[in-house]
Amino acid sequence: MADIPIWKDHFSDLGTTSPYYFRIRFNSTTIYQGKAFRPSSSGHLYVRVNDIIADYIAQQVAGVPVAAQSQFTFPASFTVQKSSNGSSWTTVETLTVTDDWSYDTGFSGSTDGMAFPITGRVDLRQGIFQTRYASGSVTAACKYGSTSRNVTLSLQTGSGTPSYLRSLLHAGAGFVKFDCAANATYSGKTLTEVTIGLAKYTVSKSCARYSLLYKNPYGGYDQLLIEGAAHLKRSVVRDTFKADYDNTEAMRETWDFQNEVTRTYEMNTGLLTEDESSRMPFLLDSPDVYLNDLTAPSVFIPALIVTDSYAFQDVNQRGARMRNHTFEIQVAQNEYRR
Repeated sequence: MADIPIWKDHFSDLGTTSPYYFRIRFNSTTIYQGKAFRPSSSGHLYVRVNDIIADYIAQQVAGVPVAAQSQFTFPASFTVQKSSNGSSWTTVETLTVTDDWSYDTGFSGSTDGMAFPITGRVDLRQGIFQTRYASGSVTAACKYGSTSRNVTLSLQTGSGTPSYLRSLLHAGAGFVKFDCAANATYSGKTLTEVTIGLAKYTVSKSCARYSLLYKNPYGGYDQLLIEGAAHLKRSVVRDTFKADYDNTEAMRETWDFQNEVTRTYEMNTGLLTEDESSRMPFLLDSPDVYLNDLTAPSVFIPALIVTDSYAFQDVNQRGARMRNHTFEIQVAQNEYRR
């Protein structure tokens, strides 16, 4: 059984006979069936299957309404089969596909995990979410100044998970959550640091208002605390119509039929090190982002990154100075007034 990231080209060997029928199955459902021809007169017949699988996976999230569709769960197993006549099938191989779009040839999700936070800084009011490939409980190593304490976290995989976290459930084997507020103090001291797996988080009681939960390129979910300023901008698209009226009275001719209000936030990260700044594309390229208002820590609002270009400035361009990033996000739920 091969284990491949979805981005990586994988060629299934159908043997030396050409042409040959082949199909790809997910569970007992055939997602693709075709006929392959060898480009040369001799040799083996290969078909590239990862793009076919990626197209099928994309279709799972393309329909509406979103609430009615079943989210695709990773890792996922697909079977490649071949046939000489299109009716009698032989299994070529079974592939386990991970939702890894990092294009990182040196990454192994099973050993390196799925958590790669940009800064690793969190607010004392937050919950720390970490998606995982491995099942079973996880230990969070907590520091309260010079005092240490371990907290066991259970993997969440069940249907009782709040709907706004359904994406985390399908990113791997499940996710764990460490509640900073519920573990804020121990032996009279305040929580300062949490380590879960290979990821270390620095905990502070800050005045930050927002945090972003986002899918990183390795298929996991991370958070970025917005330590700089955040500015709300509202744009309105007005639908109007004209009606007959009696101009002897003060009446309307033009009516405001419907207003569509879009909320956009200009976010500033605060100062980042060069290493932290190099991970900003993990957020800015992400297809799945949520805005977390820390005045209501359990509220996650779907959002879009609308900044479509950015520059990474390294030490050769900025010297030894730290850098910050400014970008815009748009709330993915428009408001209407009729």
